[in-house]
Amino acid sequence: MKSTEIIIRKTIYSSEVRPDVTTEDPEMVKVVEWADANPTAWSIVAGTKSVPFGRKSSVYVGCKRDILPLSVLDRVATFKKEIEDYEERVERLRTWRARFTLEHYEDNGFKGGLFQQFDGKYLRGCAALDYTPETVDEVIDRFIEWCGSTYQTHDVWIDRKVVRRVAQATGT
Repeated sequence: MKSTEIIIRKTIYSSEVRPDVTTEDPEMVKVVEWADANPTAWSIVAGTKSVPFGRKSSVYVGCKRDILPLSVLDRVATFKKEIEDYEERVERLRTWRARFTLEHYEDNGFKGGLFQQFDGKYLRGCAALDYTPETVDEVIDRFIEWCGSTYQTHDVWIDRKVVRRVAQATGT
């Protein structure tokens, strides 16, 4: 019998903010560096306060909603991509909300909810968005703009409660 000894050298990269998060993938190094430079991002994806980007968000595949470090890294990679898309396509609600969440996550009263457009007869557009008491009007305005004019917006609901009456429904 013949045996061969092989020595493998690996470079393991780890976050300075979240030392439990490590990777061997050079592409994920950029994600770790970005999240370390924006440490609130680690909190957003690891916590449950943000509806669109928190750990339990439907943005992530179900198996990535756990607390394991690899799942946290995958979620922060998704969140980073949303932030970068914002820079390229400012008009999109999905990408705008990522930037908004990063900027306001540590503000007093920060929370998220399900925003729904009601046309007087049916629920139409819906989106998971974060907001604060001071920014709720801005977020509602952005949501209405995103809904567009396909259906008349009679009311905007957050978590099944009317938060703004916009117009009288025509019943059509």
